[in-house]
Amino acid sequence: MSGKSLGAVAGLRRFVIAIFAGAASLACVNSGAIADFTDGAIAAKRISEETGIRIWRKAAWQDDDFLSETQLGDTYASENGDNKFYDPVEAYVWYFLASHSNRIAEHIGDGAARRAISNDVHRALWHQNKLMVLLTADERQEARNRIIYILSCRGADGFMQLGRIHSTGMNGNGGGDYGDSPETYGALSDVSRSYNSFHDRAEREFNYGREAQARQMMGIASNSVIVPNDGEALTYFHIADAMGHPLAKEYLRGLDHGVRRSSPLGNRIGDEAIKKAGTWSPPFEYYPAGSNSSGVPYTDECYATIDRQRALVLAVTQMPAHAAEHAVSFLGWPATAQGVQRFQSSLVDTPTGRLTAAETVRAIQMAAIRGDASSQNTLGVMYAHGIGVLRNFVRAEYWFKKAADQRFGAALYHLGVLYKAGPEGIHQDLSKANDYFTASALAGFRPTMNQLGDLLNAAASGPSRPGQH
Repeated sequence: MSGKSLGAVAGLRRFVIAIFAGAASLACVNSGAIADFTDGAIAAKRISEETGIRIWRKAAWQDDDFLSETQLGDTYASENGDNKFYDPVEAYVWYFLASHSNRIAEHIGDGAARRAISNDVHRALWHQNKLMVLLTADERQEARNRIIYILSCRGADGFMQLGRIHSTGMNGNGGGDYGDSPETYGALSDVSRSYNSFHDRAEREFNYGREAQARQMMGIASNSVIVPNDGEALTYFHIADAMGHPLAKEYLRGLDHGVRRSSPLGNRIGDEAIKKAGTWSPPFEYYPAGSNSSGVPYTDECYATIDRQRALVLAVTQMPAHAAEHAVSFLGWPATAQGVQRFQSSLVDTPTGRLTAAETVRAIQMAAIRGDASSQNTLGVMYAHGIGVLRNFVRAEYWFKKAADQRFGAALYHLGVLYKAGPEGIHQDLSKANDYFTASALAGFRPTMNQLGDLLNAAASGPSRPGQH
């Protein structure tokens, strides 16, 4: 390698190290100055309501800030004629997360705080019951998916919370029976028990009354968009355990044993939960933009973990420039500095005219979701290699299939590679791999065409076989 090439490699290495160092420094700064409800309230009053909402979203999303979650519910639920942020689905999401916040227990021991928090929890539950009647079946499913996405973005803690709210034995609130594991329940602190009792009483008050009668009349079986299901709970506890949560094994031990002995299908449910945990992926590529009249899209505040930061660094160094340009163009903006600025403004980002790594990923995701086969194939490659997004072969398969449905040759070829290799989460199937390789050649994908041509030439030059002319 020439000295010039070595210098370029060294420069790239210094660039990557600098990015990680900067990210680490930023993380240290942020850890000592987390935005909270008060910051959002000040910003909403002195700057704009939109600015306050963005601060509340970050505090609620990343820090499970109960007051911010309640405030977001109030903001999106208000039916005042001039409320441009009204969105009943989003309101339900944040009221639900507020009423299931792990941080409610922080205030249980303080009498004055307990009364204030009690009022907020009751209000959140009242709105949830009201919205369950008002939302359509599709909107209830949308709310459920948004809740799952937000909690999955909180890492192992979020998956533990998903397990708790899906568990029938725990009544969705963090306490309850664990079969043959009484020591687990006994290990709960006095504060946690107090919280469970407090939350149980609040929920029982809303299981009856006019809203409950209205749900029954409309055929709505549940009082929540999250229907308890121990199989689902096990799946989420398995994911949390794989991510290293120190409590996950205790939750799994009792619940798994209880599920397996509860019915003839118990073993099957337990085994399916393990399988699903290995192939689970969130319901969205990114948080939905929303549908209120404000024109301000909902921000996706997924915490930038070290793994996510590493993936974004790879997007800077390994993503072909034409992929982002093609995506921006497909979305309706010219692939120029002015077009990029307009795209950035649509995301409520600073319009610099140069895409950041995160914006590059978002452009490709948006184009893929809207049906662009090239971007769907690119997104599949990104998932397969962990470029810009976390490596996930199941998600790669999903996007390759989307592009393959449009007879996109490269995606057909990549599916063949996936099924031939059989990586984590993908069942190896050589017959299916060969079918996709052939389909990619027929679709005109040149690498496969060349391989098929070489194979046919080799067959033609070999010794003749019976029946061959």
